[in-house]
Amino acid sequence: MNSAALLQVIKKRRSVRVYKAGKVSDKQLTAILEAARWAPSGANTQPWEFVVTRDKEKMKRCREIFYHEWQQRKREDPVNYKGLSKYYVGDASVLVLVCADPRTQMVYLTTRRPADREKLFQASVASAVEQMMLVAASLGFGTVWVSVREEVEAELRELFRVPQPIRLLWVVPIGRARFWPGAKPRRKISDFTHYESYEPKKMRDESWIKAWPKG
Repeated sequence: MNSAALLQVIKKRRSVRVYKAGKVSDKQLTAILEAARWAPSGANTQPWEFVVTRDKEKMKRCREIFYHEWQQRKREDPVNYKGLSKYYVGDASVLVLVCADPRTQMVYLTTRRPADREKLFQASVASAVEQMMLVAASLGFGTVWVSVREEVEAELRELFRVPQPIRLLWVVPIGRARFWPGAKPRRKISDFTHYESYEPKKMRDESWIKAWPKG
């Protein structure tokens, strides 16, 4: 694949939240996981662990867990809370629970500060997830990041029997999109690129950030 074809796959990837029936074959799933296997990671620790399920009952339970969290958040702040119910996690063909082993951080011998170790740890796992998403997009599948927040972690840990100290970070549905979302606005390269030193005039005004990503 040349750089132009790769860029087209990157541009094609979308956060899909409406799925339809359609199988992810074993071969396709293996290709997606193979992409994760080759992701860069701090000190080559490869901290990621994936729990993969096609079990519809488990997916249904995941939907209930996320929906109950959404209901609670909505009750607490019915006016301002704009989060989605994540009901779609029950409709995908495959669910991937993205976990990671925090003990790998002890290998970061040149990184002393806990916060710096955490950055490297999460960036490593995120790289693997992004590469999974790109290969999924190249195969015509939609994916989306679903955060595992504290409110749902215990139930997901029990459902998938994830032991301590393994961390639960995200859930990634994989499946055929009922419709493929259009591209959202992107900043111009010149807006976020600074040569030699940061250009203060390019710093976004807070009011602009609050309004993003409209239009």
